Amino acid sequence: KDLAAALMKRGVRLDPLANWSKVGLKIYESTVPIGATPEYLAGHYMLQSAASMCPVMALGPQPGDRVMDMSAAPGGKTSYIAQLMRNKGVVIANDLKPERQKATVANLHRLGVRNAVTCCYDGRK
Repeated sequence: KDLAAALMKRGVRLDPLANWSKVGLKIYESTVPIGATPEYLAGHYMLQSAASMCPVMALGPQPGDRVMDMSAAPGGKTSYIAQLMRNKGVVIANDLKPERQKATVANLHRLGVRNAVTCCYDGRK
């Protein structure tokens, strides 16, 4: 609620995502770049599609779990997993393409994720 209020003060038109999500917000339009607000840069939110939240919700990770995200870039699912795990346990954030993992690493740092390890392997092997 605090994040939504702060974004609305900046000229962002938004609503709660859906009944099935307690944390998602749906952005309709914004007078400011939504990926450059002070709240975004401070790690208060991640931009991602609603569909990216569903696998994490279905998995239901708990603090202390060990989870591997085989297609991690740019880090939306991985950071949501870490959030639900309260930065306890281990999240292995794998992606095939090293250049895509740069965004994952940057997002995990920005969001304050401390329980993730990134790597670049072909998940099919």
